[in-house]
Amino acid sequence: MRVAGAIDIGGTSTKVGIIAEDGSILMRETVPTSLQGEPRGIVAAIGDSLLPMLAKVRDEGRPAIGVGVSVAGFLTPDHSAMVHNANLPALREFPLRAALEERLSIECRLEVEPNASTVAEYQHGAGRGSKRLLGVTLGTGLGGGVIIDGKLLRFTGECAGDIGHVIADRNGRLCTCGARGCLEAMANTAAVMERGSGRAVREIIESARAGDNASARVLAETGWWLGLGLASLSPIFSPDRIVVGGGIAAAGELLLVPTRESYRTHARPEFTRTEVIGSSFNGWDGIVGAASLFLDPVP
Repeated sequence: MRVAGAIDIGGTSTKVGIIAEDGSILMRETVPTSLQGEPRGIVAAIGDSLLPMLAKVRDEGRPAIGVGVSVAGFLTPDHSAMVHNANLPALREFPLRAALEERLSIECRLEVEPNASTVAEYQHGAGRGSKRLLGVTLGTGLGGGVIIDGKLLRFTGECAGDIGHVIADRNGRLCTCGARGCLEAMANTAAVMERGSGRAVREIIESARAGDNASARVLAETGWWLGLGLASLSPIFSPDRIVVGGGIAAAGELLLVPTRESYRTHARPEFTRTEVIGSSFNGWDGIVGAASLFLDPVP
């Protein structure tokens, strides 16, 4: 079975791993994404984590055929660098593909992170069988990818655009992009922590699962904003299915039930039958989709 290395660079953490062609994760690890100083520090940390994995599969007689890289932000047309993301300033305009190839000594290919996550769901997860799939990743930021009839939608920054920055509340939280009330700002990790009195998202989720009503309300409010945003996006992309992934989606139905309720309240009648479901990958969709750049590319 063919395997590929994979990297998923997010605003807070970076995931690395080895993925098999059936979408299974053979090895994986998380390293912090340093937002300060020289971007080659990020590349070095990725290499320190991934190189031993690449060596292991090579020693086992099944060398990786390449390394797919999912990065949050817009890409250049040749997919050599990330050019726009307010949450990853250290990597803007940096020749990321070349730097990774130099560090890892293997061919690398870059993809926009929400695209990679959506591809993972489309090929191996909750998006299988969808004709018009909208995949949303919710964490430090909020991004989205769209697959229509088996092809990725690309029209801004090599993706479906910056969907997390539609305005959901003109008086809402200040977003890292400089605007106020973006969907991202109303539903991302920082918003959840703010509603949860500064607690980490994981702690809020665990407390809500244990029956803490205040924590459940934090997730319900987040779901309300997410549902509103998804309802606003549906007339643009006309999805038959929406898959919600990313770190906050680990809350499962505690987030998804209020998201669906809000979506059905705000969506136009023709979209109320659109499925809104959770990711199949518990936050690891980015590396699975990144590996598909070598194992099973989506045009």
